[in-house]
Amino acid sequence: MVKWLRNLKVLALLLAMVISAGVVNANAAGFDDGHRFGADMKLTATLGLSSVEQTALTNALTTHGPAVKTAMQAFRAARVQLRSDLNATPPVGSQLAADATALARAKAQLKAARTQLDSALSGALTPAHLKQLQEELLAQFQSRLDQKTGRLLFEYAMHLKLE
Repeated sequence: MVKWLRNLKVLALLLAMVISAGVVNANAAGFDDGHRFGADMKLTATLGLSSVEQTALTNALTTHGPAVKTAMQAFRAARVQLRSDLNATPPVGSQLAADATALARAKAQLKAARTQLDSALSGALTPAHLKQLQEELLAQFQSRLDQKTGRLLFEYAMHLKLE
């Protein structure tokens, strides 16, 4: 059961990334411009979502998307601050403790925001659509992995040939 829930959370997070770029306008959900749209749009188009499901996804992203973005920015800023203070000569223990506390707080806020978004997105889709999306995402990621593996093997073969 725990493994299934973890897989569902990962799926919901992937769904959030795909849907944010494909179903709704990225700016309306609070995400920055510059996301690639073509592949994500094609992936969500294959789900055959009804207008009610698209509206539910749009509402979920509009409601919870900005909170996830803000929490992600806070987490990244806290992580950068901790790294900066770790690299200080000499590191100050009290400052590192404060930074670690801020990082833990930011991580908890990010987790809570993602959980809300995941729940909203999972609730907006039928189990059949979730399963179909999972299968399509796995196929897409496997294809990318195969391409990268092939490229690495080719580069290694070229490296051996040069020696």
